[in-house]
Amino acid sequence: ECATVLQFPRMRRHGGATGKPRRRRFCAAFMRHSHLVPPDKFGAIETGVYRSAFPTPESFGHLKLLALRTVVNLSQEALTRATTSFFLENHVLIVDVGLHVWTHPKCAPISDELIKEAMRYVLDMTHHPLLVMSASGTHQVGVLVGCLRRLQQWNLASALDEYRSYAAPSPRLFCEQFIELWDCDLFTL
Repeated sequence: ECATVLQFPRMRRHGGATGKPRRRRFCAAFMRHSHLVPPDKFGAIETGVYRSAFPTPESFGHLKLLALRTVVNLSQEALTRATTSFFLENHVLIVDVGLHVWTHPKCAPISDELIKEAMRYVLDMTHHPLLVMSASGTHQVGVLVGCLRRLQQWNLASALDEYRSYAAPSPRLFCEQFIELWDCDLFTL
């Protein structure tokens, strides 16, 4: 039940390969889990709390292993039918915070109201394991995580560094300012 794959040789320092490709055998156990592809921008925020961009059907196997209880959508966009069906089939509560908060086109995509509402779910352990997501998994999720880090008393530089690591190559000054100016007194741990 093992598959044979080619493993290409390493390159020498001064060019050229060190030899012919070697054959390597991988056990069936590896092959069974090789379909586990995380969604874009996936990461663990805390134990039982994850972040990502909108999942695709390719990432459903990975998400199923997390045994999610709740998904918090921060985006103003609705999930695809396939994604919605996947979560409903797996008895995952879908909370569309972004759609509820965003009421008209001039409304900012990131607001105190959005962060407060989403933070209620993140801080409530009865909703864990939980996935926080948005269409890109970058700015809205990054601001929420940055505000959570401030609430956890991380220093500002570390919170912004984490935001920038997921937002690269285009972090937004507005998002960084939002994290910096967010009022931590709105919530208590």
